[in-house]
Amino acid sequence: MQLTEKVSLLSRKIEREKAAKKAAEKLLEEKSRELYIAKQLVEDSLVNIKEKSEQDIALLQFKTYLESILLDFNQLFLQKPISNILLQRLLDDLIGIDEIKASKIRFKSLDQSGKFRSYYAGDKSLINTDSQISSPLFWSNDHRQIKIIINSSEVILGSLTLVIDAPTSWQHTIEKQLLLFCDMLSAAHSRQELLARTIEEKQRAESSEQSTRDFVAMINHELRTPLNGLLGSAELMSDTELTPHQQQLLTTMHQSGELLRVIINDLLDLSKMSAGMLQIVEIDFSPAKLCQMIYDIFKLRTEEFGLEFIFNYQDDIPKRLLGDPDRIKQILVNLIGNSIKFTKQGKITVNVEWKNQCFCFSVSDTGCGIPQGKIDTLFDPFTQVNNSSNRAFEGTGLGLAICKHLIEEMKGSISLESTLGKGTVFDIKLPLKPVLVHAESVDLKQQEFPIDTLSLLVVEDSTVNQVLIEMILGKLGIKPSIVSNGLEAIEFLEKHQVDVVFMDCRMPVIDGFEATRRLRAKKYNKPIIALTASTTSVETEQCYQCGMDEIVNKPYQKEDIKKVLIKWGNRLAEANQE
Repeated sequence: MQLTEKVSLLSRKIEREKAAKKAAEKLLEEKSRELYIAKQLVEDSLVNIKEKSEQDIALLQFKTYLESILLDFNQLFLQKPISNILLQRLLDDLIGIDEIKASKIRFKSLDQSGKFRSYYAGDKSLINTDSQISSPLFWSNDHRQIKIIINSSEVILGSLTLVIDAPTSWQHTIEKQLLLFCDMLSAAHSRQELLARTIEEKQRAESSEQSTRDFVAMINHELRTPLNGLLGSAELMSDTELTPHQQQLLTTMHQSGELLRVIINDLLDLSKMSAGMLQIVEIDFSPAKLCQMIYDIFKLRTEEFGLEFIFNYQDDIPKRLLGDPDRIKQILVNLIGNSIKFTKQGKITVNVEWKNQCFCFSVSDTGCGIPQGKIDTLFDPFTQVNNSSNRAFEGTGLGLAICKHLIEEMKGSISLESTLGKGTVFDIKLPLKPVLVHAESVDLKQQEFPIDTLSLLVVEDSTVNQVLIEMILGKLGIKPSIVSNGLEAIEFLEKHQVDVVFMDCRMPVIDGFEATRRLRAKKYNKPIIALTASTTSVETEQCYQCGMDEIVNKPYQKEDIKKVLIKWGNRLAEANQE
């Protein structure tokens, strides 16, 4: 019994061990299967990671190539305008990238036609040109072709089309990069349009400026020519016997003519300022003589108005200065004339001094004064304190604007102080250079020259001015020869000898400039004096460039003609003595 029980126990133990072994083997088999599956998962993950890494590297390389091309062409389009060559070069560079198989740009023509032109690179047959798109960015059904519209200020400039062999996961990156290319082309086109408009506006401005210059020169001539006849005739009439009534009419005509000359000068000066033609000419002059002339001009005029005229000139002012005496005189005449106009009683005071290397003068009056609210606009053109139709004082309102411009051109300054009802003071400072050495001219010798011995040719197309200068020269004891244009002058001088030629500038057939050039080319060496109604720097320079020796501006008077004849008569006499 005991043996049987032991055998039975051993049998059960063996069965349990077998069962345990079988369970262990089963568990080992299950774990081995799980380990194999895990290994397969790891291997699959490694493959996926490797593939993704390779794709990321390829995408990064693709993106880098595109960015490099974009950077290069951004710099190119900043330096050069869009051209057919550059657009084609851009497409050629794009298909240099492995993934891009074909490229196309359709772009608005750069000429005035506005037509579109297409450019291709790579395999043109791969590009589907039939697809109609309704959005600025479009992918084809197979996701291989992308087309992007190029816009500029809501205007379609064209499109960029690429055929790309790349994973669909790249699409977002591709879109971002190609949009940058389109923005670059749009910006380049905008810059080119802006440059073209700027050039066009510059050319228009230059054309307008030239038209303004031509207008100023023309209107200068057309206004001064009849004014020359008016004032010249009035001067000649004053030397004849007149009844008191005729004398009164002549005085009125002369005063009106002088007023017209002032208005014309102001308007022409303003036109020159606008056209950039008003220039300052620096010459050696005597400030004392200039101021004496100003004093003589206004002494009688202030007495007529019952005003006291005080003129203080300091002794320490240099004897000679370098500047534009005509423009300085114009400033003084405008300021003193204004003071007389607006002063009913009291005095006009002019103080002239040399201070801090500046020629300084002030003009003060005891007139009506200027309201504080009007001072800021006083130097604007066509502005007066009272601009209404019933204002008490006439005038163009240009005088102070021109004065300010002239002073600024001379690098000077102007300021004013005014008290309403008490008067106004204008202070001017002009930085002029003293002239230390100057050879005084011998005026006495010039006055003694017998100008009635000179022979003259006058070249003038205006019948009125022909009669006028003939009468002026007649007063000086000279009988001139007169012709009507430059061609007649050349033909006359081929057969006759004269001492001096007075040459009008603007004439039919051949003008004075061309006639002078032809005469100088033929070695004609006698003085040729321009009689011109133009005072522009351009025409003045043209007179000297063509060979003229001096200029007499219209309207001229007998003293102007006499002075220039004495000057050139002396020079001819000196040349004959040599």
